[in-house]
Amino acid sequence: MGKIVIWIIVVFAVLMALRLLNTGKAKRRRAAGAAGSRSAPQAMVRCVRCGVFLPQAEARPGPNGMTCADPKCSAPR
Repeated sequence: MGKIVIWIIVVFAVLMALRLLNTGKAKRRRAAGAAGSRSAPQAMVRCVRCGVFLPQAEARPGPNGMTCADPKCSAPR
């Protein structure tokens, strides 16, 4: 009977240790995610030639609207 009680205590101790480790990892992930996502989201535009969505900072103005950096889309028709 004594061995069973000791094993139950050992199992609970191991489970508690794993839970504490997992909680610590989750806090670090949340802190790293919050620090990395502080930049404002960029507006997305659609290429008028191929239809690909891309950030507005990467788009190039064309005669009919914004185009992507693909040479096929940037070249005049």
